[in-house]
Amino acid sequence: MTQKFKQRKTRRGWETVSGWKSRLAGAALAAGMVMGATAYAQAGPYAPTTVAAGEDEPGQQGPAGPTHEFHIPAGTLTDALDAYHQATGLKVNFKIAVDQLSGFRTAGVSGTFTNSAALHQILDKTGLSFHFQGSDAVEIAIRNAEHVDVTSAISSVSLQQFTEPLLDTAQSVTVVPQYVMQEQAATGLRDSLRNAPGISIAAGEGGSQGDTLTIRGFNARNDIYLDGIRDFGSYYRDSFNYQAVNVLEGPASVEFGRGSTGGVVNQESKQPELNKFVTGGLQLGTNLMRRVTADVNEPIEGLGGAAFRVNIAAEQSSVAERDVTETRRFGIAPSLAFGLNTGTRAVITYLHESENSTPDYGLPYFGPAVAPVNRRTYYGFSADNYLRTNPDIITGKVDHDFGVHATVRNVLRFANYPRDVRITEPQVNTAATNATSVVLGAPITVKCGIGATPAASCYPINTDPGLVTVKRNQLTSQSVEDILWDQASVTGRFNIAHVENSAVVLVEGGRERSRPLRNGYTVPYVSLLNPNPNDPFTPVTTVAVRTYVESQSFGIDFLDTLKLRNWLQLSGGVRFDYFNTNSHSALNTAVTPNVAATVANRLDKQPTYRAAIVVKPRPAGSIYFDYGTSFNPAAESLSLSANNATSPPEYNETYEAGAKWNFMRDRLNVNGSVFRTEKLNARETDPNNSNNTINSGNQLVRGFQLGSLGHMPSHFDIVLGYAYLDGRVESSVVNGSPFASINLLLIAAHDPRANTRPYFINPAGFALANVPKNSGNLWLTHSLPWRFTGGVGGNYVGARRASSTTLIGVYNSQNPIDPANVPLAFKAIPGYAVVNMMLRRSLSDRMDFQVNVQNLANKFYIDQPHPNHLVPGEGLNAQFGVNYKF
Repeated sequence: MTQKFKQRKTRRGWETVSGWKSRLAGAALAAGMVMGATAYAQAGPYAPTTVAAGEDEPGQQGPAGPTHEFHIPAGTLTDALDAYHQATGLKVNFKIAVDQLSGFRTAGVSGTFTNSAALHQILDKTGLSFHFQGSDAVEIAIRNAEHVDVTSAISSVSLQQFTEPLLDTAQSVTVVPQYVMQEQAATGLRDSLRNAPGISIAAGEGGSQGDTLTIRGFNARNDIYLDGIRDFGSYYRDSFNYQAVNVLEGPASVEFGRGSTGGVVNQESKQPELNKFVTGGLQLGTNLMRRVTADVNEPIEGLGGAAFRVNIAAEQSSVAERDVTETRRFGIAPSLAFGLNTGTRAVITYLHESENSTPDYGLPYFGPAVAPVNRRTYYGFSADNYLRTNPDIITGKVDHDFGVHATVRNVLRFANYPRDVRITEPQVNTAATNATSVVLGAPITVKCGIGATPAASCYPINTDPGLVTVKRNQLTSQSVEDILWDQASVTGRFNIAHVENSAVVLVEGGRERSRPLRNGYTVPYVSLLNPNPNDPFTPVTTVAVRTYVESQSFGIDFLDTLKLRNWLQLSGGVRFDYFNTNSHSALNTAVTPNVAATVANRLDKQPTYRAAIVVKPRPAGSIYFDYGTSFNPAAESLSLSANNATSPPEYNETYEAGAKWNFMRDRLNVNGSVFRTEKLNARETDPNNSNNTINSGNQLVRGFQLGSLGHMPSHFDIVLGYAYLDGRVESSVVNGSPFASINLLLIAAHDPRANTRPYFINPAGFALANVPKNSGNLWLTHSLPWRFTGGVGGNYVGARRASSTTLIGVYNSQNPIDPANVPLAFKAIPGYAVVNMMLRRSLSDRMDFQVNVQNLANKFYIDQPHPNHLVPGEGLNAQFGVNYKF
């Protein structure tokens, strides 16, 4: 009788103990796979039916070298691998649960083959791959999710800090897989993140452009990562090289270092594979979009597990319902890998994305709301506004397995982020020369430009918009940021006193630099209702500042998960960070060419912690509680000067409880969590000196979120998310009195009652900026008759404030009241809902046609708020695409 294998669970999935015949139970990949991978391949050009696994090396002195006689018939994959074990003597280990193989079948193998060639045939069309672990074992794993149409392909993230499947990870983690991005025709990071609850998109800041967002109510501009290393460049990230996007919510400083108050976003890149394929697409849109993509993967013969892959994208498009704005981008990402079927693997990747676009900073405020103008109105200079970015990122990574018990990894990266921008920000009322900067908790003076010219005065709220003029604020920067970073880690799996441990020790560090040159320009004001984007750009240069900032930092952390019982595990970690930043800037003007440089320095040494418990009532479910801390140093974004050099870090802590459950054999995951995040020592502008920043209060976000991701038969996909966030200024204290620094602009005109009066405001309870209380996302697809697949979904974002500190005094001069009782309003934007649709039809087994319609109702809404400007979302538009595979 053939001996069957027994299995025991490890952090890598399931490990062979003595041969196997597993009891196939629990959540699995299998549904639909019984029919073979071919059925799913017709969903589009993204799931090739043949998945190569390993390649023979001529003369190889290892497990792939010897030849054997194989007579393994067609049948279940479990029986075939049992026969393979008997024929070769190799242990068969799994990076996935063995019960996930229950529906897989194989055509078998017959004849004389090397171990590698035989296993290649056994796994053909299963969506699984392998690589040899030393001389006596082979590991079976899921292929790249792009080529496997099963949910379990996204049951983990490719970060060594996370040793357990997502089901058993005590943290809210949202994975946006590539197939969802393809169904939605998403072209950038921001589009991908609309599938993650708890994230809000914001407009670019004056000093930086590119992707700006908040996670769970806290700014995450500096919490974007690329394959586990910080990607801090100011640019708009294209999705052409994404395998997936991971959103890890809650403090993550113990895994990633500084920042991460609300969480982090990790971009997971495509990697070379031992399977030959070519995929790509062409999109044409009603917004004048022209976009072409290509993904080419080629195994390299004779090098033993080597492969080359290149992804390319080029796009040019306008923005529906916005004039002048245009996007022009190009990206290329070649990568070369070695040893993919061995215990030592190496990969070199290069990413280049270039953009030369006409940017859009949208519409101005008028009072506390968006100005009453046509949604197409453009206030910039069509010939002289530009956004030019050219990031180059090169990364080398080496992994080595010491059997099944330890893996060592080292990653070295150099990234260079040049940018040259000149953008017009439209402003109304912010140029009021007599408007007073107000300190809450102290008497203030309320004035309003009496006797000033209309171009520089506060306009009454009932002013005819035709009489209002707009300041064209010029935001300029010529800068280069770069990073040189090394990250080394050891992941070990071992037992102590019969308790299984999965531990990670990670050491990383390097240098980050920023060298911005910012010129100050003044240009003539323009009509609110009828700006001319073809006006000549005739600026007066007022100031130019060159700043040099350099940071040296390193961190070391230790993370461990202890599996006390099959149903109980504890995890925790501690990290120490060293972050030292030096800055000096020189001011140049036409009058004084050179002024002495301003020098600043800040050194922070900070530990962070995490602890969690996971209880598993069932193998397919988990309940967890998590506590974690993080910190935000003053120079977090490589911006350091005299006004924040003395500011200690902000400290953050989160409590989170949640549950995750898999259904339908792992094809549907449902999760939910409740959380409380508090920021201590939140920074405010010093009320006694606006040039200084001080730590003077606490901020609090409480809420809960729900999520679901399903990838089921009949192309039934579901992405569902909902987040409730209650973000507040918890306290803000200076000299024993509640305060916050705000700008109060009294909308009044030449009225003698608008004079000096005392005014008191208590900021406690003020809502945080860009934090909608309710937000959600939905995406559904399903098979339709005549080989069609349909999809529908959209996003809802509730009302939110554009600033926690900017107030507008709504005072009508036609109905004067006591200025001390002027009603106040925050700059805020209303909520909105957008509906999108998709229809796809297979033209052949290698090509399909896809139509996406965005903003079906042509809804006018503000997508990206900012305290000084508002960027509308794109109007109704459609993309028509052809996708192919070879």
